[in-house]
Amino acid sequence: MSTEQNKAVVKRWMTQVLEDGDLDVLDEVLSADYVNPAMGGIDRTAMRGLLTQLAAAGSWRMEGIELIAEGEEVVARFTLHITRPNGETASAQGLTYYRLADGKIVEDDPFTRPDLAQVLGITPPAG
Repeated sequence: MSTEQNKAVVKRWMTQVLEDGDLDVLDEVLSADYVNPAMGGIDRTAMRGLLTQLAAAGSWRMEGIELIAEGEEVVARFTLHITRPNGETASAQGLTYYRLADGKIVEDDPFTRPDLAQVLGITPPAG
């Protein structure tokens, strides 16, 4: 896959899955051996559960997504805005390192300030 194609996969993950909540796209963009080290090493199945939990915590909007890539590595910088069901809002700035193979995300290692789990008041599932 080209660098631009890898960036397109990451953008699709961020907008269609994370932002829009389309879990049908999850298997199309995440590798079978996907891992998220920042969330305790969770796999694709656990990520699906986490995203279901996050959907109940509110809606997401990502702003200012910037992608920088070299080969099969993509780094995303963004601002995440969350609106909770009660109307309360929260924001976090984020950087995420993605490693891809064969057009799918193998590793997703996010960092947000403040910590996303703290902002949402959730505990990530065990890996």
